[in-house]
Amino acid sequence: KAAASAAPARDPAAILSAREGSTVKPTPAADPFNYFVQAGAFARPEDAEQQRARLAMMGYEAKVTEREQSGRTVYRVRIGPFPAKDSADGAKDKLAAAGVESALVRVQK
Repeated sequence: KAAASAAPARDPAAILSAREGSTVKPTPAADPFNYFVQAGAFARPEDAEQQRARLAMMGYEAKVTEREQSGRTVYRVRIGPFPAKDSADGAKDKLAAAGVESALVRVQK
């Protein structure tokens, strides 16, 4: 009977619930990624700057970055970085409501 009375103390759910208040909860700093919302990728820098200006008029500070892709230069327009996926999703949803197509981009820190 001694072993049976010790069993409830080893209940995995009880052990986990005791830990939840301390180290088990993830913190935003634990996310190994930064998130961006990409509002376009353009072949011409002028087009990327025009999209950046549109976003600025909507209250977003976007950056244009240059990237070599398949032997061609692409100019990406991105908002961010966001420390958490939820905040990036919120910005993406607001852009969608304004009629701006965008994509969520996850980058390792």
